[in-house]
Amino acid sequence: MSLVDDILRALPVFRAEAEALMLDACTITRPGEVVTDPETGDVTNSATEVYSGRCKVQSREGVAASPEAGEARFTVVSRQVYIPANAADVRDGDVVTLTASRLNVFTVGKQYRVEGFTPDTFDTAARL
Repeated sequence: MSLVDDILRALPVFRAEAEALMLDACTITRPGEVVTDPETGDVTNSATEVYSGRCKVQSREGVAASPEAGEARFTVVSRQVYIPANAADVRDGDVVTLTASRLNVFTVGKQYRVEGFTPDTFDTAARL
C-alpha cells in the first residue's frame, strides 16, 4: 500500500462529508451573447446553465476591501462557493446564483462571479 492508495480509498468518504455540509442550493450560468430585439429594444443574455444543485457559501477573508475608482467608492467582499467535486465544468466569468438556503434566507438571490477557479487533483469539493 502507498499513500496515494490510502488517499484514493478515503477520498470518496471525504467528498461525501464535504457534500453533507452543503445545505444551500445554487445555479451556475455561463453568460452568453447579449442580444437586443430590434423591434422592442429588449436586451437579453443567452446564458447557459452549467450547474444546479447543492452548495455552501463561506467567507474567504474576514476583511472587506473598499477600493476607489475615479470618484466612486465600493466594497469588495470575497466569498467561496463550494459545489460537489467534479459536478460541473465551471469557468472564470460564470455566475453563481443562490436559490435556496436552510440556515440563512437572506443569502437567497445573491450572485457571485467566479474568478480564479482552478480545480485540484484531490479536491473534496470545487471551491469557486
